[in-house]
Amino acid sequence: MTTVPINLLDHMPFANVLGIEVTESAKDRVVGRLEVTKTLCTTGKIMHGGAVMAFADTLGAIGAFLNLPEGAKATTTIESKTNFLGAANSAAGCTAKRRLFT
Repeated sequence: MTTVPINLLDHMPFANVLGIEVTESAKDRVVGRLEVTKTLCTTGKIMHGGAVMAFADTLGAIGAFLNLPEGAKATTTIESKTNFLGAANSAAGCTAKRRLFT
């Protein structure tokens, strides 16, 4: 297991606004945590879908960055799709794991 490159989240200001924490990262796996806070919720104290998508996109970006070829400096999201199976309420936390396949 490797750690997130030095200060990578410092270069992702929106991830910091959301409060995303990366707890594990490697070329084939990125694990993060996002607390469901009042500011990330919509009506009914349910986490906003955009916050969930941003969380997943951030972890995916870290995984993509860790897999860039030598000399490459950046990556971007081309397309993303999510099917929501249930809601996270304000009493919960979200943990996501992105298994990366190359």
